[in-house]
Amino acid sequence: MTLFKKNKSKQIVKKNTVSAMAALVAMSALSMNVMAKSTPELDAALNNLMPGTAPSSIEETSMPGIYEVSYGSTIFYFNKDASLLFRGDIIDVKTRTNLTEKKRGEARGKLLDSMEESQMIVYPAKNEKAKVTVFTDIDCPYCVKLHREMDDYNAEGITIRYMAYPRAGIASPSYQKAVNVWCSDDPAKAMGDAKEGETIPNKTCDNPVAQQFQLGQALGVQGTPAMFLEDGTSLPGYVPAKRLSTAISSGK
Repeated sequence: MTLFKKNKSKQIVKKNTVSAMAALVAMSALSMNVMAKSTPELDAALNNLMPGTAPSSIEETSMPGIYEVSYGSTIFYFNKDASLLFRGDIIDVKTRTNLTEKKRGEARGKLLDSMEESQMIVYPAKNEKAKVTVFTDIDCPYCVKLHREMDDYNAEGITIRYMAYPRAGIASPSYQKAVNVWCSDDPAKAMGDAKEGETIPNKTCDNPVAQQFQLGQALGVQGTPAMFLEDGTSLPGYVPAKRLSTAISSGK
């Protein structure tokens, strides 16, 4: 668990943690309800670190005097007078349950539920047993590999739902490629064509690419493909169909 002392590491927190979060909080707060279980000192500290931004929830943990503060799926811990900030996971030793990761998963699930499936590019399984949301980049080699194996995922009963995550960022060539795909007459076909190196004609339309990219950041996506199960469980990187099916069946 990483610990920051407020009086000595304020600049580190602001530069490496808080400023990076600030752009994501509006997206992270979607479908969340603020739970006020705070202290005056904690309220003041949060307002100083992230002025004008309300956390998704504040709860006292089972450790007396330690508060859990959530911004979507990003979680911090503070002591009662907010002089210390912790980043890390709380684990129930008896059950070996990662309580922090469980909370992150719940938050990720709510964030994913806030996005309409009609805005995704979906490859449905005929005998569907699970839906997996995949943040994809058209220029990512492992995203291409995953797409070439789409029939394998569908055969396992897994519906793949694509969301855009152009790793180079908004206004990059990868971003424009994603917009072209989402704005095409047949996005599902255009996605496959684009991933095989074909040029999709430039188009503009009301599209979700920027919003999905921001959601990916809020969910902590750092590379592609990034898979999320329906319960919010994160599976970063390429996972073959059989292994993914096993992970879904085992609840891991």
